[in-house]
Amino acid sequence: MVEPDHGTVLSWPVGEAPSQDDVVVMGPRTRARYWHDVKVHAGCVRMRVAPGMAAALLGRPVREIADRAVPLTDFDLDFARLLREMAPAPDGRARLLRQATALFEGSRPEPVHRAARRLHVSERHLRGLFTDAVGLPPRLYTQIDRVRLVLDNPDMPLPDLAAMAGYYDQSHMTAEFRRLMGAPPAAFRAGRWPAPERCGG
Repeated sequence: MVEPDHGTVLSWPVGEAPSQDDVVVMGPRTRARYWHDVKVHAGCVRMRVAPGMAAALLGRPVREIADRAVPLTDFDLDFARLLREMAPAPDGRARLLRQATALFEGSRPEPVHRAARRLHVSERHLRGLFTDAVGLPPRLYTQIDRVRLVLDNPDMPLPDLAAMAGYYDQSHMTAEFRRLMGAPPAAFRAGRWPAPERCGG
């Protein structure tokens, strides 16, 4: 099973000095995936890029690779340089993205209109900037964050978990969890997962 994730991941096989041909960029995942018949490979190095930083590193909007795995060769950049310069110089956009990401995380995320007011930008500008940089619109980002909170607390009673994670009620949590994970929380905890897909690779 692969959980929903709002981060972007660079992955390459374990070994010495990977070349650009070895690297795959996995965009943000908006839904869980369940696999069977997965071949065991020798291991991979996985580098998770913080939400909001991937667009600056890759040189194009991350929304183009949401729910996709794309070879690094599809991007116009040099992998050796990428490893040397992992942190782009902070600028106004990067600062705004860090602040917005903080507002959209946790059990009580800010609505976009309120976050835009606090950051002194228009809602439209904030949505566009955030979606290009992170790969997901703010609302979906907050939904994934809440579902991951539910996954991180498998022993908490569901009504308490719904309140702690910031849902209106347990039915709200159940609907959102089912949409992203393919099963309601109680069924997921009992191991009644959706039918797995055959892994294509």
